[in-house]
Amino acid sequence: MFSRRHFLGAPVAMAMLGSRPAALAADKPMRLGSLPVVSTRTAYEIYHPLLAHLEKAFNLSVILETPPHFKAMYQRIQENGFDLLVSPPHIARLAQKKLGWHPLVMCQPEHHSVLLAMEANGPANLEALRGGTIAVLDNSALVAMIMMEALSKKGLMMDRDFKVIETRSYESSQIAVKQGVAQAMVSRSQGFIDPNARDRMKVLFEAGALPGYVFIAAPATSKDQLQNLRSELLAFGGAPAAKPFLEKLGYDSVALATEDAMRRLDPYLTTTESKLK
Repeated sequence: MFSRRHFLGAPVAMAMLGSRPAALAADKPMRLGSLPVVSTRTAYEIYHPLLAHLEKAFNLSVILETPPHFKAMYQRIQENGFDLLVSPPHIARLAQKKLGWHPLVMCQPEHHSVLLAMEANGPANLEALRGGTIAVLDNSALVAMIMMEALSKKGLMMDRDFKVIETRSYESSQIAVKQGVAQAMVSRSQGFIDPNARDRMKVLFEAGALPGYVFIAAPATSKDQLQNLRSELLAFGGAPAAKPFLEKLGYDSVALATEDAMRRLDPYLTTTESKLK
């Protein structure tokens, strides 16, 4: 049976996990890394259909591991601490270019980075955010990087015109806005936020395109294993069981992660790498 484990960042545990070979084997569980954008409980609920499919397809147990934040995720990537990872696209490209990880499939369609506020009593426009606070799940998240760049072009600079607080999850960002700790939050245009809560929020501003999440495999994965993983992930994407998984992430389908698609992330690599140090 699959199990779940939340990675807490203990140095000893990290060293032990990082020393294991990143390749699929019948006598070892598959280590599936999930995005650090929701709570561990929510991650398990979202990924349950994928875990079940992988277990059945490869006849092995699957451990779901949720790093606490993007820096911890990238550290685990550097140490080959996952066999398979659902990654933000910019981190997936960095892992591919710098560390030899293999992009397999990419979620579709693309989204936008959006700035959300409460419908009832939130700021009326961007100007009303001056002197306020914006909640983001992580400053190194692509959705946050795209939004901060877009706001600067509108004359609103982080740390000068508004403050930013990191909340580690979209759920926490939503709570921060609801409680007035922040006046707005950065989010993806689809997925993660409960639809009922989303109905009580308004879009203050929409920024650039946000490529879909990418499934990447560890460098030591053999060619045969890579092909099998691609095939099974594509098969899963077309199966009825994938619908709730994809809907909760905000997607409709998965497609091959082509080099052309991955190359679009190159302009963000320098900033991504600096933020993850």
